[in-house]
Amino acid sequence: MPNESKQITRIDLQPEEIIRSVKMRFRICNYLFNTGACWMAASGVLGILIILEGHHAEPDALSLLLTLIMIGTAIYTLAFALTLAIYRCPVCDKYLSRFRPDKLHCPGCDAKVK
Repeated sequence: MPNESKQITRIDLQPEEIIRSVKMRFRICNYLFNTGACWMAASGVLGILIILEGHHAEPDALSLLLTLIMIGTAIYTLAFALTLAIYRCPVCDKYLSRFRPDKLHCPGCDAKVK
């Protein structure tokens, strides 16, 4: 028992289940990135309105702008962290980078993921 080696376990899944799981994980990450983009766009629109108003912008508007920027940044940070955590192969748990050369197969176990 003290000399047990840690083995990588493979989960036996059907190809349709693997593809469905990867698509669901990708969709979750995309929704979060899009939500962050919407918050950042709202802060951009508010920033333009504040600039058009001139130097007489109220402190409430500036604090709202800062709040919107912080919310958008927080959602983007959460989306990035969640992408690193869940966008993995369901078979071997290897990270599926968006920039991998072969988008159809997992680089770790060669399972079809797309």
